[in-house]
Amino acid sequence: MKYFLALSTVLFSFISMAQSDADATVRRCEVMPAFGECVNSETADIYRCSSIAIMEHIGGLVNYPAAALKAEVSGTVYVLFIIEKDGSVTSVRVMRSIKVDDDTLSDAVASLEEEALKAVSSLPDFRPGTEGGDPVRVEYVVPVKFVLD
Repeated sequence: MKYFLALSTVLFSFISMAQSDADATVRRCEVMPAFGECVNSETADIYRCSSIAIMEHIGGLVNYPAAALKAEVSGTVYVLFIIEKDGSVTSVRVMRSIKVDDDTLSDAVASLEEEALKAVSSLPDFRPGTEGGDPVRVEYVVPVKFVLD
């Protein structure tokens, strides 16, 4: 009976490791995810092309929130997200936000974060990244800049 318990523990450990490796998220892979017109780009240019296409897409969606305009808050919100094996965008969250010294500006900063999250969440599906021909989950970070003129 104790051998069965030890064997089942070892077997369960290997199964858990296999599942976590299969669902692991990478930052770099053999063929990075492609976005928009970059789907047909050469492998070496996919990351750069897709990054530019993402920024253009987000730039067309972002509106400067009234609270941030009134408070004259500007800066960059870094948004992290996952491109899944099927190309969908998930786990969108703020990685780093705008630092302000005045606590009364926290609502303005929150409105900028919300706008950045909304824009990134609306990204259409990507062509997924691959490693060894198999699709992988890829972590991506996008800076969303809010600049006052």
